[in-house]
Amino acid sequence: MKLRTLILLSYGIGAIIVTIVLGVSAYRMIFSTNLVIFTILITLGASTLAFVINYLLMRPAFKSIDKLGKESRKIAQGEFSGKVDVTGPLETRMLAEDFNEMSAQLDQMFRQIKEGELERNELVANLSHDIKTPIASIRSFSEALLDGVITTDEERQQYLRTIQRETMRLTDLVDELMDVAAIDKKTPLLERTRIWLDQLMVDVLEAFNVQLKREHRDVHVNIAPFCESIYADQKFLTRILYNLLENALKFSDVGTSIEVGIERTGDCILFRMQDHGQGISAAEQERIFERLYRVEKSRNLAHGGSGLGLHIAQNLAELHGGTLRVESELDVGSTFILAIPIWEEGEFE
Repeated sequence: MKLRTLILLSYGIGAIIVTIVLGVSAYRMIFSTNLVIFTILITLGASTLAFVINYLLMRPAFKSIDKLGKESRKIAQGEFSGKVDVTGPLETRMLAEDFNEMSAQLDQMFRQIKEGELERNELVANLSHDIKTPIASIRSFSEALLDGVITTDEERQQYLRTIQRETMRLTDLVDELMDVAAIDKKTPLLERTRIWLDQLMVDVLEAFNVQLKREHRDVHVNIAPFCESIYADQKFLTRILYNLLENALKFSDVGTSIEVGIERTGDCILFRMQDHGQGISAAEQERIFERLYRVEKSRNLAHGGSGLGLHIAQNLAELHGGTLRVESELDVGSTFILAIPIWEEGEFE
């Protein structure tokens, strides 16, 4: 039975009981029959009028309750876009406001869940392809070595270098996945230590030594005075610079140089990583730090990748309290600017 029917029925039963009691009481007092009938009619009229007034006053509340019921059934079916008009008594208005807020939060929550599922599916699809390519290459080259197809030491060294390169690609993909998982779980904890900037750049460049020689690349590093060291998480800062240098090499032509500048401005150390490559359009500059976004949509060896590198770099920069941004022009090149706040020893302990 609906609440409206129950309330009106209880009110009607009460009016009937009052009328009967009043009639019996008047009859027992030996009033005239006409007076008893007149008293009953007056009571019934007053009760009917009160019943109508009570119904009109309660009608907005009944409508709000009906709408709440309809919208609740829609939510049960997975629809969260509906809203209940805030009308009726104070209690029903407060209930409707709370319901609308709950509906909006549920809608946002389920949208985030759906977006997360789409991102995970895209991530799995991207990584499945990216992992399959180096595995196939490693398998084919290792089989060639085992079958004795390669006869010269020069060819054997070439095949081994290819296997090493593809193995490093797999390692990079695994590292990126671990970084993303740690960022999503909000688990990374900074372990700030004093980092000598010249040694930091030596360590980063050594990881690309073979590629730089093979592609005849020059990397010019300019560290400004009074920029000897910085207190930061060495693992994370190295990861950021590694991703930026890898990105610069990936999107610039073989033989072109890379410029790295380190300077102090205000309370930050600025790292500038400049390439002379294809550049990034203004529209894409707003999206390159999104997870899984690729400027180059193809999956060739030159531009392929998981689309996680810049996303990870920006998150690790923000974890330090810093920023990462880009300045770029098509067919001219790009400059990524990393700002890391300066900490003094003891401030972060």
